[in-house]
Amino acid sequence: MALALAHGAVCVGMAGQLVEVQVHLAAGLPAMTIVGLPDTSISESRDRVRSAVTNSGFTWPGGRITVGLSPAFEHKRGSGLDLAVAIAVMASMELIDPVVAAKAVFLGELGLDGSVRPIPGAVAMALGVRRAKPGTVIYASPETAAQIGRVPEVVAVPITDLTTAIAVLRGEVPVPTVAVAVDSIPVGFVPELADVLGQARACRALEVAAAGGHHVLLMGPPGVGKTMLAQRLPGLLPPLVDEQVLEVAAIADALDGSADAVSRVPPFRSPHHSASHVAMVGGAIGGVTRPGQISLAHHGVLFLDEAPEFGRLTLESLRQPLEDGVVTIARAAVTERLPARFQLVLAANPCPCGDAGTPTCRCASGDIRKYQARLSGPLLDRVDMRIKVSAPIGRTPGDTSEAVRQRVAAARERASHRLAPIGEFLNCRVPGGALRRNFPVSDAANKLMEKWYSEKQLSLRALDRIARVSWTVADLRGGTRPDIDDIAEAMDLRNTTSAAA
Repeated sequence: MALALAHGAVCVGMAGQLVEVQVHLAAGLPAMTIVGLPDTSISESRDRVRSAVTNSGFTWPGGRITVGLSPAFEHKRGSGLDLAVAIAVMASMELIDPVVAAKAVFLGELGLDGSVRPIPGAVAMALGVRRAKPGTVIYASPETAAQIGRVPEVVAVPITDLTTAIAVLRGEVPVPTVAVAVDSIPVGFVPELADVLGQARACRALEVAAAGGHHVLLMGPPGVGKTMLAQRLPGLLPPLVDEQVLEVAAIADALDGSADAVSRVPPFRSPHHSASHVAMVGGAIGGVTRPGQISLAHHGVLFLDEAPEFGRLTLESLRQPLEDGVVTIARAAVTERLPARFQLVLAANPCPCGDAGTPTCRCASGDIRKYQARLSGPLLDRVDMRIKVSAPIGRTPGDTSEAVRQRVAAARERASHRLAPIGEFLNCRVPGGALRRNFPVSDAANKLMEKWYSEKQLSLRALDRIARVSWTVADLRGGTRPDIDDIAEAMDLRNTTSAAA
């Protein structure tokens, strides 16, 4: 009778979960049982592991094999535990040192010939392993090892097959290494802001949005440059830092294994208005949780062109992520939280035909009200800035993306220094209580806000959002506190469309 263990990992939502794989080898009729809430693909590993071990030239143990997956109360999905199960079985026969096997983590699906294959979600798993056991050695396929090699505080070891893994654990061959450049993450390409002509005011609004992380509604007729402006917002944001790149890579890897395509440019997602609710927020497909568009826009920009054409359920599903930065998917068996800290940009025409206010518009007033009402009040209340984009005035280009990006970085640095005591770094994320208590505006600015509050019948949330935008305007000019001009600009940036204030 022998007992051995190894470690693997699975994805629970978009978070990696370290799994302890225990193998008990006992006398009895030959059989293999896996316990610990495995799904079908894990249960089928009995046959894959046995074939991989025997085809690699090793003897499969006789007797009864019990495999326990801990924590037992968590549902486990995917074939990524194959390699960990095989190593634990080999350790139970003392073909490798059980102590050595217990110290490492093994990620990979096994082919029947013993080859180790890549698995989706490996970056998220590596982040989970780092959180639970910093400094751990992770054995994986060369493709997977290359993806997780950038994760700090873990050591990725590429192995091609089970035979190589056993030889490395026995010390018979040198430990292979994966080559990861110090800064191998590409910078990425972004469209140039100076290509937008005659839209100085809209470009200024985009700069304020980038500096404070504010959500934006662009309202205007077709062809005035709303989409061009939205596409240039990622280029105004600071490049992603290493930890943000890893989070974005983990989400991309969980979707389609495209972690290698991630760059330092913040993501830009622009789903079509026919996208379903599940495509937007994410959901389970075949028992595996897939991220939606709002998670794929994590640390970046989510652009909804023709926003009123989106389904009402799809639009209303954005309200919780806009406040919390996560989306909660509740199912009968499990509740999962997916990251969704994005900057929302909505674009809309003023009416169904897009020519409201001109002689060519043939829309009835009721149709215009109905069209604008598709963007609900509670959703618009969470949008900090509402910009009316008119036809371009002249052909004068705006500032370059690099010049604006430098001003945005300086403004964010001022905000980060000021907000450090409350654990935030962007004006858009300051809680309302802390905003009023710790960061009040000037007395003159406050009087103007109170007057506007009573005249426009704003909600308290809207008043807080105006104050947050005013702090961003003050940061851009290098001020220490919003004055009356900063508040006036913040008000103007919020109340320039025909949508309800």
